[in-house]
Amino acid sequence: MPIGPTSARGAAGLCGAIALLIGLSAGALAQDDALPDSGDVTYDQVLESPDDIMLSYRFALKQIGDGDLLGASATLDRLTLLAPQEPNIRALRAIVLYRLGNLREAKDEFEDLLKLDIDPQLRTNIERYADAIDQQSQDTRVNLLLSLGMQFDSNRAGGNNVNRVRTVVGSFELNNAAPTEDDQSIQALARLSVEHDLPGQDRHMLFGNVTLYDGDQIELDDFDTQTVGAQAGIRLEIGDIFVTPNVNYNHLWLGQDDYVDIFQAEVRYDWRVNDPINLFGAFSGADYDYHATEDYLEASIQDGLDIAARVGVDWYIGADNKLTFAYTHRRFDADVDFESFDGDRLNIDHLWLIGHGIFLVTNVSAEWDRYDALDPLFIGDDREDVIYRGRLTLGVPIATMIGEEQTGFLEGLLLTTYGEYYNQDSNNELYDFENIRAGAAVSKRFQF
Repeated sequence: MPIGPTSARGAAGLCGAIALLIGLSAGALAQDDALPDSGDVTYDQVLESPDDIMLSYRFALKQIGDGDLLGASATLDRLTLLAPQEPNIRALRAIVLYRLGNLREAKDEFEDLLKLDIDPQLRTNIERYADAIDQQSQDTRVNLLLSLGMQFDSNRAGGNNVNRVRTVVGSFELNNAAPTEDDQSIQALARLSVEHDLPGQDRHMLFGNVTLYDGDQIELDDFDTQTVGAQAGIRLEIGDIFVTPNVNYNHLWLGQDDYVDIFQAEVRYDWRVNDPINLFGAFSGADYDYHATEDYLEASIQDGLDIAARVGVDWYIGADNKLTFAYTHRRFDADVDFESFDGDRLNIDHLWLIGHGIFLVTNVSAEWDRYDALDPLFIGDDREDVIYRGRLTLGVPIATMIGEEQTGFLEGLLLTTYGEYYNQDSNNELYDFENIRAGAAVSKRFQF
């Protein structure tokens, strides 16, 4: 669960079903349509005509579109006093309260609305939100995510085109020992997540999840990958700061052989500076325990402790966009110097909620890793790698694709497509590596 400015984060979801809730163009506007045009209403105009209900109503719509849910809530509170029997205003106020996390008051408002003689379509949407509140009001929530897809890699083996190497005992020709071979794989994932709210007024929460993953290569069976992972933690609300300590365990099989165990502990801090800005920092330590396999007899030399610190900012731009900038510093201490390194990485991530449940995620990063030494078998300077990565992920609800509402089995059913470019540029060409990846998956989320 992402933690960010409540108002901005909630505004990002308000474009769904809001057209029906406010009773405008119900026949033409589908779920997740954009907000109706609020015009160029200003706060000064509202002050000049405080009793103009339609003007204030349009101003509330503008505040929602700008991501200012707290301001919209205050405007709608005043409007309900001016027009207590207007269902459109009360419905809009209720959904704003819902997005702000004020579930109790939102539920009361929805229940009162359902007692009125209102439009049947409006009633249907209100009932949908009332059901969602019942789900989220539970102290314990369980989610199951299932996913199945296909993936293509242009260089699954991580090979290069080096034909000759210089070692301490001379130069040698290579017979394409690490080929740049493409392959496809079947990707399957299952994740069971549990959240439990702790008693009290603050939003303290326990959480945990278990993840199973299988990547079955079509040709390169030695690169079949299976993982099992588990996470447990607690989210604490301390004033304006969320503190989230958690522990993780992952075990990975490579080519059917035990390959690595990873134990990690992390604590993350989030500070909601204001509606559009959330600052965060995270500190983690992970222990890597590698196991020798037939193909990697000396895998255990990579054993080590990975210490990392990350700082960044989430910037919510209106109701539909979020930018994240992050900087990470790592120190990996392996059993040997030529596997130990210091690394620095810059990330820029963008989330765009396009509408109708469609979203686009863009990730770009650059990393500079400086190793303590070069493998003593080879000749050259200490190893340095520069890693570039770019990824696009597009998600489209199946219901949107076929022109249906996201209800019943179609709710939570999603098609995801993605493409990724990865380039590792090293001062030692043995470690140069380039890969193009593309894939598609269908996922379904169940809530209990």
